[in-house]
Amino acid sequence: MRMKRTLRVSMPFVFGAALVFALLGGSSAFAVEPIHKGVDTWMTVSGFAKTSFAKEPIPAGFFCAGSQPFTGTVTFKGAPLATEPARALGDIDTVVQRLDDAVFDEQGVASTRIQLLALSLVSTGPIETSCGKYNVAVHLDGEQPTTTMRIIRTSALGGTYSAPLALRVKAIFTPFTGDASARRELSTRIDLGPSTNSVWVYLKAPQYKGAIKLDTNGDGRPATLLPAGSNFLPGVTPAVFKGEPFKPTLASAVPACPPGQTPTQACHCNPTSTDPNQSAAGCDHLHCIWTCVTSTQQDFGISSN
Repeated sequence: MRMKRTLRVSMPFVFGAALVFALLGGSSAFAVEPIHKGVDTWMTVSGFAKTSFAKEPIPAGFFCAGSQPFTGTVTFKGAPLATEPARALGDIDTVVQRLDDAVFDEQGVASTRIQLLALSLVSTGPIETSCGKYNVAVHLDGEQPTTTMRIIRTSALGGTYSAPLALRVKAIFTPFTGDASARRELSTRIDLGPSTNSVWVYLKAPQYKGAIKLDTNGDGRPATLLPAGSNFLPGVTPAVFKGEPFKPTLASAVPACPPGQTPTQACHCNPTSTDPNQSAAGCDHLHCIWTCVTSTQQDFGISSN
């Protein structure tokens, strides 16, 4: 059974760039290298990604004949994306793609189109319905919409951004008993508002190397080749580059990052949330994510031609 319906969740997400110094004629000037197109990889914070069906219930009869409308909340965690080579991206469950090089103007503003490339979430536990317990998984559903990210360079090391995102997903409900005949799907479009901690820094060393294929539709078969790693790092402030210690903002287990890297967080609320501060507290729809940050200074900052 498959049906179309509007569902709102949130997900957070963030982007970055690289800076180059140059001398023009007899005077000094800043020549800013474009932010190269590429992808950004994230890990969902377990228990801090959720969606509520209180305002838009799953309708009666969806789970079984005579089932009651579902008005509960589903809490998610990330499920690592299938890759080739296996585990090439570790525990990454969310990938966002920047489709264009972004060139800064004289005011230090640049823009690029963005599009979700892969998503893999599962419920932290089965949900209770009038037809029994169901596990929930979320993946992308078909061709994805594009939106525009606006990037602002506020210093020689980085800046801020604003990046609304739209995507189409399918939520798959599988009976806890394993009865495949009772499997259900719900298709939806999701519109995400701005995230907290929308920051970026310039990056020299790419976050991943080599040819990597990725499962982008949840079928478990890696078929999409990731572009080469680019010259930016999302979700990081210049304070990390300067060596200040990372302080977690959520009461959640910190993920294990590769050697030489530390985790940072960002959270994303639904734009229709009633919370005026769009913070983690009070959001009806929330998605919080981790990224692993290289902790060596030679991987950050200014490079030269």
